[in-house]
Amino acid sequence: MQNSPDLKQFLSELNIRDSLNIEEDLGDGYVRLKISEAERRQALQDINCVEDIILELLRNSRDSGSKNIFIGTKKIEDKRRKIYFIDDGCGIPPNLQNLIFQSRVTSKLENGIKDSYGFHGRGMALFSIKLNVDDIKIVFSDKSKGASFYLDVDLLKVPEKKDQSIMPRIIKIDGDLNIIGGVNNIIKTIIEFQLQAKHINFYYGTPSQILITMRKIMEKNDNYETYPKFDKWEKLISFVKKNNIKVTRIPALTDNYNIMEIIAQKIFYMDISQRGIQRIIYNEIKELEPVSLDADSIPVEEKDEQGDEKRDKKMEKKLTLYDESKLAGRFKDEEIRCIIDTLRSKIEELGSKYLITACDNIEYKKVNNIIKLSIKLKQRE
Repeated sequence: MQNSPDLKQFLSELNIRDSLNIEEDLGDGYVRLKISEAERRQALQDINCVEDIILELLRNSRDSGSKNIFIGTKKIEDKRRKIYFIDDGCGIPPNLQNLIFQSRVTSKLENGIKDSYGFHGRGMALFSIKLNVDDIKIVFSDKSKGASFYLDVDLLKVPEKKDQSIMPRIIKIDGDLNIIGGVNNIIKTIIEFQLQAKHINFYYGTPSQILITMRKIMEKNDNYETYPKFDKWEKLISFVKKNNIKVTRIPALTDNYNIMEIIAQKIFYMDISQRGIQRIIYNEIKELEPVSLDADSIPVEEKDEQGDEKRDKKMEKKLTLYDESKLAGRFKDEEIRCIIDTLRSKIEELGSKYLITACDNIEYKKVNNIIKLSIKLKQRE
């Protein structure tokens, strides 16, 4: 009788081994693994925080052959994190888009991928994410067209690092880049992943920044002038379905802000105001630079001849990700005082005929999207 290794090789040569690992062939290269095979491909990491979710999505996109990954986020007060995760990988056929959130469904039959984070290919990543978030959906995808995911995370159930604005420190030692200190937040998760996947461009910002960046990248494409511009949604989506158009290129197919608003909603599930859409069309929002260790957005420290760190002023730079539910907080105190002085002047002008003036102390309070002013009036002396 053959020993066990010989038997495995024999089964492999007859293509029998794969059938022993598969519970169901789902088509288009996707399968549902048997429980025993999924357990054999045990992962080292579970979903414990928002950063874990980002990491698993990054690994999936890398494995799908993505060249560009866009991560838009929006925090609602301190309670929810909205994530818009978009890539230009191989995409997911419509008939499989509900199945991939089920357990043990994977496209990695031949070999799971072992990276520094553990084993990847059990068909459990999206399943685990779905169990932990309030909502995850594929907003748009198709074979060879990439994918657009939307996630809604309850931060009371799945927490995230408190300070998402802190950039990590990058030190170059003997030509090698090393990440030290900092908070294990979303941006650090992306940068650490970028060290292992340097062939991918990563873009991280607000939903509006993501859309303008997609448009700008497309404008730099050699074939940009050959792409049509649409003023009707039906014609645009028909063109996308009939042609090999990546989801990341769709925002560049119109200069009509009404159609752009539909694209934001139906392709990316983004809720952006009409004014925000207009700013995208009119190029009033600065595009994102790739998250690259060679870019100015990621400061790099070097060791001097004595081995001491040479710090640069840009090391103090923080990432700016505005909370769209706290618009009032964007006004600085001196800016609000300027508003108050203008208002006081107007009260003096209009109130003179009624012998009314404002008291010296006008109080204000910033609450989410509201600036509350408390103006006490008095009789002119």
